[in-house]
Amino acid sequence: MLSEKILSQIKDIHWKVEDCQETDLLFYRIGDNEKARQTFGQRIKTAKFKWLVVNAAHSSLPENSTVLDESDWPKTQKAVLDKIYPLPLLKMIGITGTNGKTTTTDLVLQLGHFAGKKGISIGTLGVREYQKQILDFGLTSPCLIDLRKFLHIFGNGKDFCVMEASSHALLQERLFGIEFDGCGWLSFSQDHLDYHKTMESYFEAKALLFKQLRLEGKLFVPHSQKDLLKKLTSISDRTTVAPELQENLPLFFSTQFNRDNLEVAHALIESVFRVKLEVDFNDLTSPEGRFYIRSFKSNFLVVDFAHTPDALLNICRGIKKSFPDHKLKVLFGCGGDRDRTKRPLMGAVVDEFADEVYVTSDNPRSEDPERIMGDIVKGFRRLTPRKIVDRREAVKIAFLEIHEKEVLLLAGKGHEDYILINGIKYPYSDIKEVDDFLIRNQP
Repeated sequence: MLSEKILSQIKDIHWKVEDCQETDLLFYRIGDNEKARQTFGQRIKTAKFKWLVVNAAHSSLPENSTVLDESDWPKTQKAVLDKIYPLPLLKMIGITGTNGKTTTTDLVLQLGHFAGKKGISIGTLGVREYQKQILDFGLTSPCLIDLRKFLHIFGNGKDFCVMEASSHALLQERLFGIEFDGCGWLSFSQDHLDYHKTMESYFEAKALLFKQLRLEGKLFVPHSQKDLLKKLTSISDRTTVAPELQENLPLFFSTQFNRDNLEVAHALIESVFRVKLEVDFNDLTSPEGRFYIRSFKSNFLVVDFAHTPDALLNICRGIKKSFPDHKLKVLFGCGGDRDRTKRPLMGAVVDEFADEVYVTSDNPRSEDPERIMGDIVKGFRRLTPRKIVDRREAVKIAFLEIHEKEVLLLAGKGHEDYILINGIKYPYSDIKEVDDFLIRNQP
């Protein structure tokens, strides 16, 4: 830990070298390979800071530096952050789950507004107020330093903050010291096995959320998630089921998974603020890229972020149930440099529900798109998908081939406005493709 003398001299705290000034504290994690050590040695020569904290010894360390054990890393950051960026008096709400975090976080923000409470949300869509983005930081969960800055700067004058609590953020202690007044756990299915390796490790990472739930707080689970509810109830008596909503709901909530998201969001606001919500659900809007639906003649065009087997299963099943007289066409891909085992599983899901399929690119990163598509098509038994590497071209073809009474689902990109290839983000948006198509085909 740092001495009080050092802490008293610090004006600000950073984790990016380029943001740090002579009056600030810089936290720098040195990688465990020779290239990372060489990079540190080069960057630190011109870096500005009052004091430097690193996680490993290095020959280039200046006198005004401390080598800190990894176990003390978040505690030391918190000590500085408590001094410079104290937490405002906010009700804190955390949302986890393989799927549904972004939608539910946004619904909590909206329902809080209708309950007369001012809030902010922090997650995949950045930092938001009600119907307004304040900041886009490009991650599901920011690091602890940025999170505390966001809470201090944007949380002042607010009543609550709702944030996505990903398994990565919980395991990496990016939410260290945050105590939640209420939480939601929406779903649990395969994802991120490239990082967690096993489903057991993935579950244990998410279950860390209980350690940050206040004693009087509750963790809500959708009533439809019976296996998850049973497992979580065996872990903690603070697990409870979100009550079902009996009202007729707008089209966005026609699928079971979006009803689940709404019911958890509704339960959280009522529980945390001890209020009885009176709200017209028609006033709720869907978050960007989550079941974004538009009509075209007798057809519907849907954009959704679904990028896991379970998310794809939920939306395909929901569309078939909501539009029983329509054929379902699905256009999707899988991200590169990520869990390969889920690719044929996603193919199998689409094979079960779709009438036609277009397999294409979705952030191939440094991986060959042809190999990614090859992994996906291994899951098909009934259908023969069309493989089109260029996503824009695939979407263009899918639009041209729309016939009467069809639903075209563009899955995997959602709100994203780029395709990531070899470290370069090329501008692209499923939503923009849909909107431009509708403009060109106005009656």
